[in-house]
Amino acid sequence: MRLLGLTRRRALFAGLAGLSTVSGRVGAKTFASPDPKPWAVHAVPADEPIRQLHAGGPSGLLGTGASGSLWALSLNGQAPRRITHGLDPSTPIATGHGRIAARMADGGLWVWEGSEGGGGGGHARPSTAASLSVHAGLLVLPLAVLAVVTVVNPSAQPANALSHRLARFEPDPAGRWREVARSSDAVLPDARPVQVDLDGRGDGGHVVVLAGPDGSRYDHGVLGDAIEATRVLWLERHGLDVLRELSLPAPHVFEDIAPRPVMLPGTQGGRGLLTVRSGPDGGQLALVTADLARPRSLRLSSVGDTVGGHHRWLAPTTDGQHMAAVHTPHIGGVLHAYQSDGERLLRRRLLADVSTHRIGTREIDLSAWLQGLLILPSQDGRQLRLLNPAADWTELTAVELPGRATLTAALPDAAALAVLLDGGLVVRMGAAGRSASGG
Repeated sequence: MRLLGLTRRRALFAGLAGLSTVSGRVGAKTFASPDPKPWAVHAVPADEPIRQLHAGGPSGLLGTGASGSLWALSLNGQAPRRITHGLDPSTPIATGHGRIAARMADGGLWVWEGSEGGGGGGHARPSTAASLSVHAGLLVLPLAVLAVVTVVNPSAQPANALSHRLARFEPDPAGRWREVARSSDAVLPDARPVQVDLDGRGDGGHVVVLAGPDGSRYDHGVLGDAIEATRVLWLERHGLDVLRELSLPAPHVFEDIAPRPVMLPGTQGGRGLLTVRSGPDGGQLALVTADLARPRSLRLSSVGDTVGGHHRWLAPTTDGQHMAAVHTPHIGGVLHAYQSDGERLLRRRLLADVSTHRIGTREIDLSAWLQGLLILPSQDGRQLRLLNPAADWTELTAVELPGRATLTAALPDAAALAVLLDGGLVVRMGAAGRSASGG
């Protein structure tokens, strides 16, 4: 079934893409110690403007279109395949364990089950009842999907009538997804839960979510609203009971929506969480870990210096080993590398004129880690700059884009990076001469 007007849109996108596909590359500038293969930019065919981008699904790359259609996008130039329609294009997609999870336009949970790596079909089942929060993340577990749900309290004052909880959904005997557990504590309305093993239990880990939403402590609003987290919760993944927690005293908040798991230096596989603590002197990089002396507690094990100045923010990024952050990404962003030194995170200035966040959006990290490299946009978003942390953070090259980057998705199997540009065009960037995978 073809949506009205899509043939014309496909032709338009193909015309824009011709800038990159004719020459095979778009203005790559090479610096010291270049990669032996030049990096090229090619268009990814799409039948409509794309709003969400995610690595995964049957073709290796998924896109939610402006119409709410979900597309399996081809990495080798073939036509996209529509999987479904009626989704919310403002909420991110999640994949894992052979499933795709998304928020439907009416707030319901939609789950597709099939083979992520193959080109075959699958089947989709909506939830029996759900009211998923707009913009919040989804987490796919082996036997369940976790989502932030909106809870209505009719007896509360209008300003407090809505709250949000993390909920666990499982399929019933008929295959329809239903809620089976819910957190007792309020979480951020746009929280993005992550699974991490903070105690080193070796059981796959449990679920971290930012909680304690507060709209009065810190009115920066850089991430899309003025509601910030005051707590970090580590919840048991089945019943969503609290295993460990950390609460910040006023006036500080966690100015973040998704802490990043990172290896702890000097440990055998220990994990911590990289996030941002903000207060009167601006933001600072913070490392949250399990408190070994207190079985139900998390702690701020180390923090960096503040960026300096009220409402100054930094955008963290990590590959799970290296720690880095772009300071003031909206006003002349500067990349810094961090190292742990006891209770301090020591920073080193690396590179100016970069940005990994657009003010007012919930995409908190536009950088990507691919084949050991850090790839991040320039300040204007029209270049991708490639750095090699193993070579003392040497900048290898800068690749010109035919538009401004708004989302990225690393595609390790294809040795490529998918980039969503202003206007909904998707391009694939990879080393020239390497073949793309996916159908």
